[in-house]
Amino acid sequence: MTVNKFSLFFASLLIILLSYLFVSREDIKLEVIEGNIMGTTYSVSLNSDIRDELDSSIFEIFDSVNSDMSTYLESSLISKVNKTPIDQWVQVNDNFLEVLGYAQNLCYITNGVYDVSVGALVNRWGFGSDDVTKKPTDAELNFYKKEIGCDSFEINTNNNEVRRINEISLDFSSIAKGFAIDKVYSYLSNSKELKNFLVELGGEIRATQFKDGETNSGLVLFNKRSSNKGWKIGVVDPQDPKKLIYTFNSGDFDSFSMATSGDYRNIRFLDEDEFSHTINTKTGNPKSVSKRSVSVIADNAMKADALATALNAMDLIVALEFANSKKIKALFLFEDEESTKILFSDSLQKVKI
Repeated sequence: MTVNKFSLFFASLLIILLSYLFVSREDIKLEVIEGNIMGTTYSVSLNSDIRDELDSSIFEIFDSVNSDMSTYLESSLISKVNKTPIDQWVQVNDNFLEVLGYAQNLCYITNGVYDVSVGALVNRWGFGSDDVTKKPTDAELNFYKKEIGCDSFEINTNNNEVRRINEISLDFSSIAKGFAIDKVYSYLSNSKELKNFLVELGGEIRATQFKDGETNSGLVLFNKRSSNKGWKIGVVDPQDPKKLIYTFNSGDFDSFSMATSGDYRNIRFLDEDEFSHTINTKTGNPKSVSKRSVSVIADNAMKADALATALNAMDLIVALEFANSKKIKALFLFEDEESTKILFSDSLQKVKI
């Protein structure tokens, strides 16, 4: 599984993200709220004049998710869970349960490829907060592989409790950033003064269908052939991060959230060997470094975030087959004969792009 560790929650994630937000603003005046949180930056683009009223509220939402789910904060809720003795229940909030519940379900669906219980293993490879100079031993890898798994923790939704069953550390860095975006998006959606907006955090985004035009209960009252302008979001070339290789238009989708995961930018050198941040949960070893990425479009950013991570952890053909079988909108970029190639999943090909 790819676990893009938090650096004060998300620093490493920012390094590996291959998506580059390109918001076309021609003919439309936008207010932009910007800031720093979770070890990265965020921006919220609004077709509105109430920017100042929203600034602090947006930061507080991001900061609240960070306070719950950052493994870099000793006082966070996830750190409390990870430090609580095995088999002892820990009271958590609804946000924590939602994220962990979706992550566990995706773990089962992917047969353990996506697994948020791999925090200790990822740390041991040097992609977390630990200072690592040597590769893990075979004995260490065998221990981690034995402990992690979809059933290595338990959720009690009736009492809002979770507990670790095995000696594992939970890590939400592959999903919580998307969840934070969704929380801000939900907050803005409930504002009567706001019509259209785009939320971006560390390169992942969620946007209204259009960036102008009237809306009613979240449904844009203009059809796609009108003069309404969609948000333009670009994906960079893994071989040339300064180059946009493909651009999406949010107006082509009923809902638009996008996350990108790759395995060549966040790397470590241990014992003079180069390793990708993408960990194979079956072997306990990182994947080889390659110029490859996958972007996922979903109806919310949490799903896009986790699914992009899961698909990136799979071999390319397996990932494409999985995306097709689950009707996931995915764009794959990979290196072939020193040039970048593009593959679309079936569901994304069916979208007018």
